[in-house]
Amino acid sequence: MGTTVGDDGSGRAMPLTALPPVFDDRTRDACVVVPGIMGSVLEDAETGEPLWGVDLAKLTNAATGGSLLARLHADEREQAAHADTARRDPLTGIRATRLLDKPWWLPVFEGLDPYGEVVDTLRKVTLAPAAVAPFPYDWRLAVSYNGALLARAARSHLTRWREQAAAVPGRQPRLLFVAHSMGGLVVRAALEQDPELAADTRAVITVGTPFLGSAKAVLALNLLNARAKPRRLLHGVQAMAATLPGVHDLLPGYRCLDRGLEVDRLTAQDVARFGGDEALAARSLGEHARLRRDGFVLPGHRAVVGEAQATVQTLTERTREGIAVAEGLRHSFDVGEDGDLVRDPATGIPARLDASGDGTVHMPSARTGTEAVTYVFGQHGTLMRHDEVLRQIRRIALERPQGVHLGGDGSTTGPGLEIPWLGGTYGEPLTLTVTGLDTPAGVSLSVRSATTGRAGHPLGLQRDPDRGDGAFTTLFFADAPDLYRVVLDTGRHAPVSQLVLVAAPDA
Repeated sequence: MGTTVGDDGSGRAMPLTALPPVFDDRTRDACVVVPGIMGSVLEDAETGEPLWGVDLAKLTNAATGGSLLARLHADEREQAAHADTARRDPLTGIRATRLLDKPWWLPVFEGLDPYGEVVDTLRKVTLAPAAVAPFPYDWRLAVSYNGALLARAARSHLTRWREQAAAVPGRQPRLLFVAHSMGGLVVRAALEQDPELAADTRAVITVGTPFLGSAKAVLALNLLNARAKPRRLLHGVQAMAATLPGVHDLLPGYRCLDRGLEVDRLTAQDVARFGGDEALAARSLGEHARLRRDGFVLPGHRAVVGEAQATVQTLTERTREGIAVAEGLRHSFDVGEDGDLVRDPATGIPARLDASGDGTVHMPSARTGTEAVTYVFGQHGTLMRHDEVLRQIRRIALERPQGVHLGGDGSTTGPGLEIPWLGGTYGEPLTLTVTGLDTPAGVSLSVRSATTGRAGHPLGLQRDPDRGDGAFTTLFFADAPDLYRVVLDTGRHAPVSQLVLVAAPDA
């Protein structure tokens, strides 16, 4: 019998040849993928009818979209659900069945890519595909409620995986969480509620997570106030969002209301005036205050933060016919070590700065201050397909050293996309804007159908004379109502992409 060495991961001894065998590197850990808001497919628990994430045409159709969104409204029991409720009596009316597996889009929240690539990436660096568990959840509900469900699911997954991995020599498997957007808040809630689970966690990777909230949540609640004649889809989105604890849990907890000489935090009364629910807002803003006071450090936290994209960071309030309208602003405010606003010494005016972000979450909100950070040029909803993000996830899963990454050429400024966050209407041109470039030479901007893959012609860029930041713009004329993917490729950085819906005129 010949000499054998090692194990190939399946229990079979490997014959020793002239050269020792070389195995692919693998992590022993159990991985859990937690999507962001809108990132789980939702179904009616009794009938199995898909309600979210399956048929975008049904959502945007004037005849069916309103009723579909109305069925996603949270009722009183769902609004009251929290961590203890999840442990005692989980809600059963609507169930989350799987991660989003096709591109999706909604006004204000904009485009969202599916999560298949990140799941595949992790399965390629684990001992077996069973080590990776997606965690779909009902994103309509409170973060604390979903956190309790995640804690239970993650413990179960780790226990099962440890039993399977016991046959392969090596250290005891631990948990690795990979979370996008709201998913990072759900992970934080799970680990804060379950200290033993936190102790069994090696690392948490958050991608575009709004730890301090996002000003866009206010814009979603304010859609009816902001537009004199809202389209049906906008009406349905605002009416749905106003009932959802999950949307209110994304409200900004930082100073975001620009009053001119002062900058205030939102109050629950402000949120109600803008179109939200006062009780849900009070609960969310109270949680922000608790976290500012107590804090919670995620174990092994690595944050991936999008930058260089035009991002609503703060808000100002105006009135139209006596109705409060929230207007998004692309600047934030500098805060000193004492927590006070930094002011111009000559005028006393708060110091404003453009902190940029990923188009949805501004950079200060996507960091906690205790983690290793990787910066990428990318849009919020498409980060989980971004080449650099996937590379970082592989490195962290394999326990490679991490460091701050500043883009392909080492700079802190880079390519950005600006696309109308309310989408477009078929028959009308859609203005696409590219920022952060000195010249369009060698740059490709293209649009293709996200549903069929049908490619369009490359678009030429012209400098926008009305902007002082050197931006370039172009007009895109859609050949049909559809969900489109806009891709900006400079040849020097990983491509930046975003999804945008061009709806039929009656939608």
